[in-house]
Amino acid sequence: MADRVIHPLQLKVGDALPFNARDARGVLLLRQGQVITSLGQIERLVENVKSAESDGPVEIPRDRPLSKVSPLGLALEARRRLHALLSNPEPVDFTDEVRRIGSMLCKACSMNADVVLASILLCRDEPYSVRHAVNVAVSSYITGKAMHLDASTLTSIVSAALTMNIGMFDLQQQLVSLKGTLNDELRQQVEIHCEHGTGLLQEYGVNDPLWLEIVRDHHERPNGSGYPAHKSAASIAVPTQLVALGDIYCARVSGRMYRSAMAPNEALRRLFLDEGAVADEQYAALFIKTLGVYPPGTSVRLRNGSIGVVTHRGVSGQRPRVSSITTQDGLLVSTPIRRSVESEAHAVSEVVNLDELDLSISPAALWGGDALL
Repeated sequence: MADRVIHPLQLKVGDALPFNARDARGVLLLRQGQVITSLGQIERLVENVKSAESDGPVEIPRDRPLSKVSPLGLALEARRRLHALLSNPEPVDFTDEVRRIGSMLCKACSMNADVVLASILLCRDEPYSVRHAVNVAVSSYITGKAMHLDASTLTSIVSAALTMNIGMFDLQQQLVSLKGTLNDELRQQVEIHCEHGTGLLQEYGVNDPLWLEIVRDHHERPNGSGYPAHKSAASIAVPTQLVALGDIYCARVSGRMYRSAMAPNEALRRLFLDEGAVADEQYAALFIKTLGVYPPGTSVRLRNGSIGVVTHRGVSGQRPRVSSITTQDGLLVSTPIRRSVESEAHAVSEVVNLDELDLSISPAALWGGDALL
């Protein structure tokens, strides 16, 4: 078999390498057939091989059981499959495919919700329209689970989040790159996308009343300022308010041409300050409590001066679990250092931007096998 560029999605502990692995200089790292024995071996390979980004998105092989895929791998595969579905002008088996994608996300969250929440902040390669839909599905599903909503309601929430902007799927990607304000024509297209999307879903065979209701009403606001019907709080279903909270939060933590991404703790703080305008106060508070004041994936500076990434939500939203990726003097460490949340020196001092600090980190280094792709 010919040599190939390898991608972490194709690697798994216990598997035999299906091809020769070489680094950017052509040096042979592992031979075809050699068994991968550890996560550390995979991480060293990923650090040394040529980039596979130019080859386009890497798909999980169809014959690979999803039970063998990591939580992060499932979340990113859900993005890919959703993009394929929504890009198809004549989708087949639409309802069942959306639910299959939703099931992948639910499984990923059941395996490691912190890793999947971190993907909202750390994994930004896919087109915004698809990435945003999956992110909203994840955040609203996890909050719905915290509310002990029944399985049927959670399925409707996830399905609706994945398809809430189907009425402006192509337009949404254009709006991300828009530098100025909306003109009247674009504003009208945005304001009708909820009703248009509901109509499209019905054409595609969706007959779940709650799914359709959430898509139609996800821009309604309790104070009556929303659209398309300017409903009041009593008329907006709880599942719809959860999706609306996820929609606003995930939009704020994603950058645009005209603004930088908002820090996640600030985005959540504004949700609470906006409560009443965005959602009922108790739901806004629960959403923030569920994600944590510093959600997984948040980049932070600790009181000892080191830079770290939040890996797990703590019992207290103020004290999440953090792994340092630098020393207190700013030097990169070879392996992230898990910090004790009980130590004052390792408490969060401030949120930082890794891009601005010219730092990056492999999710697999932070979460191990749950973040292998």
